[in-house]
Amino acid sequence: MDRQAAVALATLVAVVAAVIWFDKRCLEDLARTPDSSLRLFPRGTWALIIVMAFPVGPFMYLMYAKGPRA
Repeated sequence: MDRQAAVALATLVAVVAAVIWFDKRCLEDLARTPDSSLRLFPRGTWALIIVMAFPVGPFMYLMYAKGPRA
């Protein structure tokens, strides 16, 4: 393996690790959030959005899912 391929592989591993960490943190926060504080969608839908719609899903959760109901 040449140096350029090794750098590309290390970068890919770092990005994948960051994605997994961010998803995990958002899912942990979702698990701790009471149902009465969730807006727009129920808990299961937010979990699917976080996992399936990366990178937009976790940011949507952080911006729109929590807080008082309008």
